[in-house]
Amino acid sequence: MPRNGEPVLRVNANAVALGERGVLIRGRSGAGKSSLALALVEAWRRQGDFARLVGDDCVMAHITGGRAVLGPHRAVAGLAEWRGIGIVPQDFEPGAVLALIVDLETDGVGDGRRRLPEEGELSCDFLGLNDIPRLRLPARETERSVAAIMAFLHLILTK
Repeated sequence: MPRNGEPVLRVNANAVALGERGVLIRGRSGAGKSSLALALVEAWRRQGDFARLVGDDCVMAHITGGRAVLGPHRAVAGLAEWRGIGIVPQDFEPGAVLALIVDLETDGVGDGRRRLPEEGELSCDFLGLNDIPRLRLPARETERSVAAIMAFLHLILTK
């Protein structure tokens, strides 16, 4: 994936390619990263658009041309964890340009305390890049998170 000696960072996360946009899904073990990634791919495809898993549980990231590029770790490329079923082969995309970071959180999100994001919360820094779009969503609420991510990406696409 990287060229010219670019540093590569291993990220414990999932990543998907939705059209031309890469989405990085971070969260604790058991937060629903794999379920969300696979549900996003399916929902995006139902619209008739290209979508594919990039990496499950372990994603490699590097900066090139001022953009973060995501790819699968070679040990798990083309594999995905389906909870209750196990590790299964999955079509995958070897790379995607990061467009959105999703942080699945278990505390304070979706429990009635936070309804709106605080100022500056809709972006974060990643590998030295500033202002990457970011959503903080409740862990293990796949259907709700899919709807929020798709709405957010459509907002970005229409700007």
